[in-house]
Amino acid sequence: MSRPSLLAPVLGLVVVHAACAVAAPTEQGTEPRVQRGPDSRDSHDDPEPDDGADRGSAPIAPPDAPTETTPAAPPDGAPAGSPPASPRADPVVARPVVLVHGISGGATDFAAMIERLVADGWPRDHVVAVQYSDPSWGCNVDNAAELARVVDELRARTGAAEVDIVAHSMGSLSSRHYVKHLGGASVVATYVSLGGMHLGLFTPCLSPLPVCVWQELCETGELVGLLNAAPATPDGPRWTSIASTGDETVPPERAWLDGADNVVVDGVSHEGLLEDGAVYALMRAALSAP
Repeated sequence: MSRPSLLAPVLGLVVVHAACAVAAPTEQGTEPRVQRGPDSRDSHDDPEPDDGADRGSAPIAPPDAPTETTPAAPPDGAPAGSPPASPRADPVVARPVVLVHGISGGATDFAAMIERLVADGWPRDHVVAVQYSDPSWGCNVDNAAELARVVDELRARTGAAEVDIVAHSMGSLSSRHYVKHLGGASVVATYVSLGGMHLGLFTPCLSPLPVCVWQELCETGELVGLLNAAPATPDGPRWTSIASTGDETVPPERAWLDGADNVVVDGVSHEGLLEDGAVYALMRAALSAP
């Protein structure tokens, strides 16, 4: 089922296509960037022919040549440079949320995010942060099976037909494996990654150790290849990938997710993506979509 992007209306900007990226200004007021990767496509809808009409955004550029666009004016009374406001979650729209940590991370990584979600209308017992049994060395495919059990338990407890997933860093690989290969596409409504290692990294490829987690993180490894084979973003969920120019662990070009709304903010660190206010506003907008 196609789920059109609602980030642009919420932020007061125009998304040309679901595979483009629109970033809100950071709390420092920097301008957003619009990106499109090579051969990008929207996995949910057939692309419309480009008639050259002005749709209200800057021209789309590949990741290595980001194009800046002018943000919409802030609401009346809002201070200059403040992040765009997004509506509080409607209790009907506030689906249960599963938060997925990255390598060597844990459930406590999401402490600040959980408090923000609860303050914005999500019932506390509907927000679950996963704690993988082996956060440092566990294989992503094994972590995905643990995630499947967490989602099943949350749906059974809350009676919800669907859940949303927010994944940080390497958590994007286990959660995407769950969605693509373990049936998650039928029960995940919205998927958001923060600094997700979607295209893998080069350094893990150099490891001489036969450790599955490093093999899975390698940009030429089997897992990365399988996840990014078409469709990289299966039908069902609405997909968003948020990256930052200040992320020295997963640069934006490695966080690119074909078929998703690819959002790039400026100057936020890899761990800072979990607590930055502007990033949270983008994530909340995605989660608040019906």
